[in-house]
Amino acid sequence: MKSSDIKMLLGIPLFGMILLAISNGMTFSGLTVFDEALIGEFDWSKATLKFRDTLNLGVAALIMPFMGAIIDKYGVKTTFIFGLLLLSGVMYSYSLIGSSTHMYLIHVAMAFALAAAGTLAVVIMVSQRVSDNRGAAIGIALAGTSLGGYIMPKIGGWLLTEYGWRQAFRYEAIFPLILLGFVILFLKSSDTKTEDGKSKTDDLVELTFADALKTKQFWLLSFIGFFTYYSIMGGYLNLFLYMRELDLSTEDAIKGLGYMSLFILGAKFLSGLMTSYVDKYTLFKIQVFIMLLGAIGFSLYTTTAVWYAIPLFAIGWGGLYTLINFIIITTFGVNSAGKIGGTISFFESMGAGLGIWLSALIADQSGSYALSFKIIALFLFLGLLLSFFISPVKENESTEPA
Repeated sequence: MKSSDIKMLLGIPLFGMILLAISNGMTFSGLTVFDEALIGEFDWSKATLKFRDTLNLGVAALIMPFMGAIIDKYGVKTTFIFGLLLLSGVMYSYSLIGSSTHMYLIHVAMAFALAAAGTLAVVIMVSQRVSDNRGAAIGIALAGTSLGGYIMPKIGGWLLTEYGWRQAFRYEAIFPLILLGFVILFLKSSDTKTEDGKSKTDDLVELTFADALKTKQFWLLSFIGFFTYYSIMGGYLNLFLYMRELDLSTEDAIKGLGYMSLFILGAKFLSGLMTSYVDKYTLFKIQVFIMLLGAIGFSLYTTTAVWYAIPLFAIGWGGLYTLINFIIITTFGVNSAGKIGGTISFFESMGAGLGIWLSALIADQSGSYALSFKIIALFLFLGLLLSFFISPVKENESTEPA
């Protein structure tokens, strides 16, 4: 392996992985280990507690286009500093909550922290600084979301057992500050030049936000994002209750979620690696199709099918998560990636928020999760159909009348 390749694997992408492991891991799956303690302390209903997630995603949907514009103007180092400081503050604030209103306000602030130091900013950071094997680099970085989902609940669970939930949150607030030190000391504000002085993004087509809005690719990716993220979050965050509904034990349900996390982790990395060998649009169709097969397996509503559905759903999810971000960068470039990616993230977040809530509501109304997963499969089928129309932006396409 070339020294430049080793630097790629051990440099910026690895830092992106660690950053996402902390920021996403602490604020999504890492919070769930405290659910029972919070319900026991405040006597909240599950709905009262989980409304925080819907609120978080809703606020994120609204602010992502604006945060993307800030990333474009001031750079990722500035937004990382803001996001990590805010993340540390909100985690510490969690130790002081005395009401559900206080918790909801914290999650509004958390949405800003994740928008500033989350997936979009990391993808832009990697894309600006890595030119060779960019797909693999993005896959390595995005694997951090799954790595955090595996590690942070274990850390949070140990802290909870040893120190109680309030002190555990205070200790967790230290992690973003450690990362902040690395950002300030080692991340250059601009590192987009190669050794011969050329730009690392010369290989990319660069569109302005206004020009991107005129392309079919922008709107296709937006609606595909809505359909697939509805399916991802609607399926994943209801999977535990779905498996318990099938009379699987709590241990088996937890085991199933663990298997899913590992498959997702591997798929995020491998799909990025494969972009060097397989056309990214073809690869994206394959990943959506694999996830669709998993959703169909869940909709069969049998204990046998679920164990085949889990790896299919997870592999498809992990792959398309990396690929949709890679396609956005290689289709529109990095100069306006914040505004473009942020607006597409609006559709993704809206789909994710609706998927979590509607899948549970449909299950309540129909008596089981079977119909919920049939709808998830339908949405993935729609996403698959739309994916056949994605293609590179043609020369002058963005300047043609809309």
